[in-house]
Amino acid sequence: MGVELAILAVGPVVAGTAYQAERGQSAARQQKRSARAQAEAQRVSSAQQENERQAAIRQQIRQERIRRAQVVSAAEAAGVRGSSVETSTIGSGQTLQAAGSAFATGATEAANVQSGFLQQAADYQSSAQFDLVQGQLGGAIANLGKSAFAMGGG
Repeated sequence: MGVELAILAVGPVVAGTAYQAERGQSAARQQKRSARAQAEAQRVSSAQQENERQAAIRQQIRQERIRRAQVVSAAEAAGVRGSSVETSTIGSGQTLQAAGSAFATGATEAANVQSGFLQQAADYQSSAQFDLVQGQLGGAIANLGKSAFAMGGG
């Protein structure tokens, strides 16, 4: 009877240990995926920061052009009403408005992409945790088999 019990106990030990090892490997894969997704989110964030820096530089250049145009406009407005300078000042204001709108849209898109990568990283971490818990269950099954083996005189 002891041999039969020992044989029956070996099955859960082997199965539980193998399952625990497989779940551990799966958790490691999920954690690597999570790290890659987090790194991608960081790259998107860095690119967005660079875009913001470049936009600030462009904004300064635009403001300087506007100041110059206003000076020229004021000088010429004294004698030349409805000139092309006046039209160009109005046009530059419209250009600034359009550029600001485009920048805001780009910032929103970058935030959405970054959010997607961070969510993906969180999903991978969650999956890794689930795999680790399943691996612990496999370890518990293996320990149960070991206990049964020990009780059977093995």
